Amino acid sequence: SYSTGCWVPASLPLPLRPPPALNMSMTRKKKRSNPRFKGKLPDYMQGCFEILKSVQAKSDAHPFLEPVDWKRFDLPDYPIIIKRPMDLGTIEKRIFDGFYSTANEFALDVRLVWSNAQKYNLPMSDIYKMSESLSRFFERRFAKLAKSTIKNKRKRQAELREVSRKDRELFATYLEALTGEHLFHVVETVKEQCPGALIEQSDAVNIEVDKIDTSTLLDLVNYMHTNHLKARPPPPSSQKPRLTENKQSTAHLAPPQNKRQRT
Repeated sequence: SYSTGCWVPASLPLPLRPPPALNMSMTRKKKRSNPRFKGKLPDYMQGCFEILKSVQAKSDAHPFLEPVDWKRFDLPDYPIIIKRPMDLGTIEKRIFDGFYSTANEFALDVRLVWSNAQKYNLPMSDIYKMSESLSRFFERRFAKLAKSTIKNKRKRQAELREVSRKDRELFATYLEALTGEHLFHVVETVKEQCPGALIEQSDAVNIEVDKIDTSTLLDLVNYMHTNHLKARPPPPSSQKPRLTENKQSTAHLAPPQNKRQRT
């Protein structure tokens, strides 16, 4: 027999005992460190939310907006067949609860809505056909979002590489002008934070600028500018460290003679 487009076997026996326990690793709510979103969603979820709203606005989406009320529609086999119920309203709540850490996690839940409908209902039923139509619509929209996300990610990475290159050149240029305790501070900071970037020799110290992490590099550039070079321009570009064959900037300097002057 049919009820609201859902297939119910006519002679399905009720279980004599409760069904086996569900796999809790699959059904237990994930713990997220993100607080409940108030205001604008993060960029990675804003696009997902817009796709969800466009799906919810489709005329065929009505049966999928809320959890299936299997008791109301007298579908006792529903929780036996469908182990992981999902609906579009629950997905929207999860978005604002910070449940999803990636767009792909969001997509998995949306796809679960369609797969549940197709698992429980016969292929010729209206619900089955609606889920197929909505699935195709969703996949087209999500593919565009994924393509756009990859493009934006590559653009941001290129911008970061450009910023990093300029900062490293500036670091190497400033380093040529340092003396005394300022030079010692830079060397000691690199030694502590990025030991792999420091090569100590008997008569000199080499700093491989490309091996300094971005955070440490920016801190040191700010230190050199604020505490020592604020009132004077950096040395001419001809004094910049040369790029070696492996494309790493290497600053070669004599070690500071007096590390700290005591008063």
